Amino acid sequence: MKNIALIPNAERDKNYKYTKELINIIGSRANILLSKKHAGVGEGVCYVEDRELSSKADILIALGGDGTILGVVNDALGYDVPVLGINLGHLGFLAEIEPFNMEYAVNKILTDDFEIESRAMIRADIYRGGESIKTLHALNDILVARASFSRLLRLRTTIDAHLLDSFVADGVILSTPTGSTAYSLSAGGPIVDPSIEAMLITPVCPHSMHTRPMVVPLAKKLIVEFEEGYDEEGAFVSADGKRGINLSSGDVICASKSEHTIKLVKITDTTFYDTIRQKLNERGAAK
Repeated sequence: MKNIALIPNAERDKNYKYTKELINIIGSRANILLSKKHAGVGEGVCYVEDRELSSKADILIALGGDGTILGVVNDALGYDVPVLGINLGHLGFLAEIEPFNMEYAVNKILTDDFEIESRAMIRADIYRGGESIKTLHALNDILVARASFSRLLRLRTTIDAHLLDSFVADGVILSTPTGSTAYSLSAGGPIVDPSIEAMLITPVCPHSMHTRPMVVPLAKKLIVEFEEGYDEEGAFVSADGKRGINLSSGDVICASKSEHTIKLVKITDTTFYDTIRQKLNERGAAK
């Protein structure tokens, strides 16, 4: 019998409406796991510590928006457990299904009638004084940015020891093709098919006409260094929207392909291009 872990976003799923519906749909056909912080949501559920969800589950089901799914992805690193996203947010580029399709999705999962789509991740190693002080992994993007009200950053980027550019900007986004529809897109970056192993380099509000987004092979090693002329403690680096650490003068960020990949459950016949067309039309209609 399968172990299915449900990870709801309580803010998106008011009164656990969809979580309770999903529990009823699954019923006794699988073992249902929920975090202890959601205790009492449903009967016949095994409540465990957060750290046990990924280690005990055969599949993780995230109920929320893309932020919820990214959080689940981060918690599942190293466990090689597939993730299914149910969209309770707005655009939901990472979510596979909408709530009205939950019964269909459960039946597919329980009969192993689904595919797995592997998505590449990037990692960022932060060095201070020549020593690694932090490693971040991201499915969407790594952001290097100035803090509020601090001065603009002077950034120097190199690829495999070859100088790419030196520019002044609010920051730079290093994203995967999966993350090309997130912050990078808002900053003027291109949309890239997630089946392509690439890294997108998207400057944020650069103060030079020649500085433009670039797409490079994910196998390359990208170095971001701070040149003189920015505020101490006025910059930070984050992964998938979660704050990482503050940066100091002389810190170096080394971005490369992560050793981790994420498995996304694919149930429908919807293609990446179908999703792009639908979601971008929704984004335009919402204005």
